[in-house]
Amino acid sequence: MEKRTIKKSIAQTAYNIGFGGKKHFLTYDIYRVFPRLISILTTIIGVFQLSIWYESINNDKGKDFFSISIIAIGIIGLVLDLISDNKEKYNLAGRELLDYFNELRDMYNLIDNDVSDEILQSTEQRRKEIVIEAKHISISNQAILTHWLTNISFFKSMQSQWIVKELDLKFKDKYPFLHFETIIFILIFILVVKFLLCF
Repeated sequence: MEKRTIKKSIAQTAYNIGFGGKKHFLTYDIYRVFPRLISILTTIIGVFQLSIWYESINNDKGKDFFSISIIAIGIIGLVLDLISDNKEKYNLAGRELLDYFNELRDMYNLIDNDVSDEILQSTEQRRKEIVIEAKHISISNQAILTHWLTNISFFKSMQSQWIVKELDLKFKDKYPFLHFETIIFILIFILVVKFLLCF
């Protein structure tokens, strides 16, 4: 294989594996933080329901909305807590995937300095092995919104400039704001705001 082709393959593999590693870390963070955050929110809303301002609301629908919100948030927290029993496996998988990402980056830099046939062949062989190993490590069941958040996290917090340059990634490739999860999130936000304005 030619140097240019191998470099592109390494960059594509590193993008997929690095993105996957970040996605695992975000799922781990969501399962670790969100149940606690939801518990805090339900407590705050519960205290709010005891407040004088809440008691002064004459609109029974407004009171019902707050009660329903507490129940809904509590159920979400319960479900997340149940799902997050094995959250540590996401952290471990993320670490291993990011180790592969770093190895791929080193391989990419090595090819820049040495273009002997032996190095090119061994690098391509190792890249194929990494792809197979990463498939066995990866966990397909990820938390919602991780794809959207991973795009932001991957290109902002990781050393991914070499991938952007090699794959010629544009803004729309790096930040796909029209992704399915984003559209769903926006629709839910609009519905909640519209519901609140009805009171």
